[in-house]
Amino acid sequence: MASPHARKLACQIVRNQFGELVEKVCHCLVSKGQLFLSEISRLSEMNLSQLRNCLLVLMQHNCIQGFKLANEGASFGPTRYIAIVDHILHRIRFPKFLVGVCEDFGQEAEALVEGLLEHGRLTLEQLIQRCAAQAGKTEAEVETTLKETFASLVRAHYIERCPAPEPLLTLKSQDEQPKKKVSRTASRSRAAILAKIVAETEEHRILSAAAPMEAERFRVPASLAGFSTSSRDVESADIIDDSAGKKRKRDALEMDSNTMNAVDEKEVLWRVNYEECIRRLRHKLCIAQVRSRLDVGAGTIIAAMLEATRSLETKSKQKVSAPLFMDGITQAVRNTPEGRTMTMERIRGALQQMTSESLGFISRAGEGGSFFVVNLQRIIELAQRSEVEGIVLQRYGRESCRIFRLLSMKGHLEQKQISDRALVPLKETWELLFKLLKEEFVELQEISKAPDHAPSKTFYLWRVNLQGVLLHVLDDMYHAAANLGQRLAHELDQEQEILGLLKQLHQSKSSGADGKATHVTLTQAQHEQVKRIRRVATVLENSILKLDDAIMLFHDF
Repeated sequence: MASPHARKLACQIVRNQFGELVEKVCHCLVSKGQLFLSEISRLSEMNLSQLRNCLLVLMQHNCIQGFKLANEGASFGPTRYIAIVDHILHRIRFPKFLVGVCEDFGQEAEALVEGLLEHGRLTLEQLIQRCAAQAGKTEAEVETTLKETFASLVRAHYIERCPAPEPLLTLKSQDEQPKKKVSRTASRSRAAILAKIVAETEEHRILSAAAPMEAERFRVPASLAGFSTSSRDVESADIIDDSAGKKRKRDALEMDSNTMNAVDEKEVLWRVNYEECIRRLRHKLCIAQVRSRLDVGAGTIIAAMLEATRSLETKSKQKVSAPLFMDGITQAVRNTPEGRTMTMERIRGALQQMTSESLGFISRAGEGGSFFVVNLQRIIELAQRSEVEGIVLQRYGRESCRIFRLLSMKGHLEQKQISDRALVPLKETWELLFKLLKEEFVELQEISKAPDHAPSKTFYLWRVNLQGVLLHVLDDMYHAAANLGQRLAHELDQEQEILGLLKQLHQSKSSGADGKATHVTLTQAQHEQVKRIRRVATVLENSILKLDDAIMLFHDF
């Protein structure tokens, strides 16, 4: 289960985009976990009609997933619902997803993806109707180009078929057993890590059961996949042998193909594949990290290798890329605009530099190290460590950052050793260590030689539990993002009167073309008030987007 601040942020997003009633249902699911319909109705104090509408909204926008357990019956067992907090949090990143799609496939692809992000799930026919209405054209005028773009997005895994609404799960032995309580002696960070692993495993099992098979998940509709070729093959066979039996077989095949096309376009629901969007953003971050730490040439090589092996990645959090030969790397680099002028010696030198132990951005694989792979996890870990050190530096100063970096590199050290190696006075080291301990950036471990734990016979060792620190920092970021969203909502609530006047002003301008304009004017003070609202909203929204970049680094990458 997600952290409390992550759940609070998710509920806040749902409230802002879908209203209070839907937020009430979402709050029940994110706080309680798996629930039946009757349990949600009791906790939310809503009637079944309202509750079903709210669940439909959340299901339509990929925020929840229904499922049944096999021992409850495949056809009549009650449905359980679980909130997908990650999908809710992805709604902050929709602008970033659209920018990436526009860069890769153009504005038509951006319009298609925007429609899916706005409505959650749509059929191909509904997408074409929406894009045609926005462009002010008929469906026939835009159908061909939109279908080609749609097929490209499906092949690039930006768009996928929607999962099953209520998959059946087999009840495992651990589902019947009560959950084990973490001992009191276990640290809070360890308990948080264990709870996160259990929740992610359970959610992954449910989503995996709902997802279609890989071949079906990204199968291009028959009308877009060159089905006419197979029809021509059937027609040529009829010319060779035009007997009555062959004629009936051809008619049956054509009827089946038409039925399949109609089903694919009018009944199959599609949605945006968040996993692929996150993978693209992860690649961009890795490329930016390599460019900032080395140079543009090294970043170009990493970008070319990731682009060449992108289709072979199976997970969004892939540790390493697929292997490439030296010739494949050279060809991939020279196919890019930045790498056309790079010499062979420059490519070899950059590869040798990035495979060094001090960096480890690229690793050798295969017999004799004939392959090269991009060490994505290593790059992400360095970025995470750099971000945490920046937070410590900003909050507690240079000396604290030096102590934190020393402990994260060396492990267990005593106070005297820390003082000597970090070049900080002993008394100041003690004060800084306890500040970091209070904020859970470092841990203190006691090793006693005597059973009475006498201080004179006890070693006090300091260390950094990096995984615990990452979870702690991530939770702080969720808290900050929730506070920013709450502040933005408060600022807008305080200015409802002027926002209402702005709405009337826009309506009067739009109705002016019809000759029914209503005159709405703003005073000088109101103009200043509008400028302030826009300035505050822009600052808060940009702060949320910038903070979300760090959240993705610690959670999604």
